[in-house]
Amino acid sequence: MFAPKKEKIYTCSNCNFQFSNLDVPRSCSNCFACTGCEIYICPDCGEEVVIKAVKKRTVGT
Repeated sequence: MFAPKKEKIYTCSNCNFQFSNLDVPRSCSNCFACTGCEIYICPDCGEEVVIKAVKKRTVGT
């Protein structure tokens, strides 16, 4: 069973608008190359708000 998502408040660095992670969808959709990024689109100005940047994947040796 999944635990409920905890609310976090983020501030857009472009317009200083504050929003909850529960109120906006993540821009990232857990793609096949998922590296744990966390990116939202600011509901006020439309800019990306990067919480956790996309990590470069390394190829195993």
